[in-house]
Amino acid sequence: MKTVSVSRILIVSALTATSVIWAGCSSASGADVYLEGASIGSVSIEGKPVTGLPSQALNIVLKTGATKVVVSQSGGKTTIKLMPSGAVITSGTDGISFSGVESDQIKLEWEKTTK
Repeated sequence: MKTVSVSRILIVSALTATSVIWAGCSSASGADVYLEGASIGSVSIEGKPVTGLPSQALNIVLKTGATKVVVSQSGGKTTIKLMPSGAVITSGTDGISFSGVESDQIKLEWEKTTK
């Protein structure tokens, strides 16, 4: 199984979201942001860890209506700022964290596993 760093996933997700936004969004509210292949063991929301879920591997959908995505990297952390909501996604060695996102704006989709 090939392992991809969460930072790369976040950057690709942000660039994909930006491409969708630049291509023109038919919704006046903007685009959703998808974070694929995240590990729930390292996710926290507003500083609180998310635990007790059925699987480690999942996709996270942020329904923030992003019209602008700003990606930066510093000190081993990748930061994605979503405008105009002000939501911030931070990824580093200590995992992924979100701020400025309401619980009803987050959708968790568990990845399907095949045996």
